[in-house]
Amino acid sequence: MNNPARVAVGWLGLIGLVPLLLLYVVSGLVAPWWAVTVFVVVWCLLLLTALRSFRRRPLLTLALPLLGLAWWYAVLWFGDQFLNWTA
Repeated sequence: MNNPARVAVGWLGLIGLVPLLLLYVVSGLVAPWWAVTVFVVVWCLLLLTALRSFRRRPLLTLALPLLGLAWWYAVLWFGDQFLNWTA
């Protein structure tokens, strides 16, 4: 059964993906166009995963924006350290 708390957690996860998309797109100020394209594709995969796990595993849905944020930071750090991406 779906209780209101599980539904609310699922919605928070979906809402958390919206600012993540903005962060991915704005990364074009630092990263090249192909990296931004990869970011957007990964965001689409995160959204698809969140929609599929919305009812069954709402905690996974809540964790996906955090996972996406950590991945964004790791990619930009790697690009800065090894690929000379600068603003």
